[in-house]
Amino acid sequence: MDISNENKLAVELADTLRDRESLQAYIGMTHKYSETFLRKVLNKVLAIPENKIRKTRGALFTFLVKQQHENDFNNSRN
Repeated sequence: MDISNENKLAVELADTLRDRESLQAYIGMTHKYSETFLRKVLNKVLAIPENKIRKTRGALFTFLVKQQHENDFNNSRN
């Protein structure tokens, strides 16, 4: 994915999660992770009812990206 597509995806993530303050973090994620992976996590976060989220959708998204990446990494080493 080229830089402009990465930035577009980051803006889309920030807008969808209503978390423009964390745009730089989303830009970093788009450089590190694949679009497919990020969209999979985004869909998972959007499927969770608002009243089941403790903090914000953005915080949950960030948590799940890190958790899922670690799980995938650990599973691939076995």
